[in-house]
Amino acid sequence: MKNEIEKIVSELKASIQVGELELYDIVQNVPSMILMMEDAFEKLKANVSKYEFLTRQEEIAFFKETKPKIFSRLIYLRKIYYLEVNRPVSNYTTIRAYLEKEIDNINSFSNKNAEFIQYYRSGQTCFDEHYFVRGRFEMDLNLESFYFERDPRFSTNSDFKAARLLANDMLAAYLNCELSKLKYQEENSYNINDELPPAKWTDKKTALGEIIYGIHEEKSINAGMIEIKALATIFGRIFKVDLSDIYRIFLEIRSRKTNRTEYLNRLIKALNRRMDEADGR
Repeated sequence: MKNEIEKIVSELKASIQVGELELYDIVQNVPSMILMMEDAFEKLKANVSKYEFLTRQEEIAFFKETKPKIFSRLIYLRKIYYLEVNRPVSNYTTIRAYLEKEIDNINSFSNKNAEFIQYYRSGQTCFDEHYFVRGRFEMDLNLESFYFERDPRFSTNSDFKAARLLANDMLAAYLNCELSKLKYQEENSYNINDELPPAKWTDKKTALGEIIYGIHEEKSINAGMIEIKALATIFGRIFKVDLSDIYRIFLEIRSRKTNRTEYLNRLIKALNRRMDEADGR
């Protein structure tokens, strides 16, 4: 039985790690992770409920450290999924208020459980038998827990509270990151009708010519219903560069013996490098 519990915990940790590495879209990817984790916790519950820990310290270690650390990931993932599914799509002020409300909820939890949090974070052990041993269950302490967390064979007075604390740490970091991104977007955004910020093309004209002809050939603007000269004029005005000789620029590009799309190839390499670096973070 002990080996089976350790196997479930080990496999669950590995699955969580892999899932989080591949977590590109919270709304799309998180539900499958939640289902996987809930299924694993059901198996864990079935085994732990029938298991008699060999020592009191083994039981405390499971409910104080092992279970809260992995269960906190489930709490966290459910919370950020809920946040993103219900995130407002209106203005910055509304979104900021929405995120800050969750910060307030975290602070409220911390204030209500300040004594326990201080005990848990400081690594004290004097009340471990009260907090993390089965059979001393006070139902009112677990009213916010998951349905399978209310089983006294799989829960103690405070293992869920410890998991909530760890989940809140991750959630606070997530919210602060989202608020920072929101602030940056707000400070650096402009209305489509606002005057464009100054932008001057600082590469070769032929580099911009590759982009213009590529866009024109791909019919990416007005479904291709635009003259190359008009397209060059638009780019010229945006980037403050004279492209009245766009046809000569094209001839110069065509005349290259090798690597005709020199700049576009550089862009592909640069973008792939940027994505590879982001994957490695």
